[in-house]
Amino acid sequence: MDWKITFVSAAVLAGLSTVAFASEAETIAAQVAGDWKNPEGGSCEAAYFKSAETTKTVRGEAAVGATVRNAGMVVPGQLILAGAREGQIVNPKDDKAIFLVEPQPGDRLHFIPIGAPALAWPEVTLELCPGSRR
Repeated sequence: MDWKITFVSAAVLAGLSTVAFASEAETIAAQVAGDWKNPEGGSCEAAYFKSAETTKTVRGEAAVGATVRNAGMVVPGQLILAGAREGQIVNPKDDKAIFLVEPQPGDRLHFIPIGAPALAWPEVTLELCPGSRR
């Protein structure tokens, strides 16, 4: 057998991973776009989750601005779109995780509170508000 070893430069690998992360970030951003309500008594006017414009975290990760609302409390954050912390909503000021978000089939999002100030909130599976995708 003849084996051929090909060396790929770190710059080429970095470029490939940048393209892969960008593609993944676009896919996740499209999945979470819009306003999302809690089907257990929530409304679209006071949506549980609202996505905003794309941005970067303090670590330079691709993210979407986010607002989460429950029981009169509003929590601003950034939903990380790709990389090691993909699916986490973090506090933009201290970079600590607040929620895990899992896209589900049928325009649903599963929210799991994992940090302050939402630790006491229940897990919920949200539904997309009709006509809210931007």
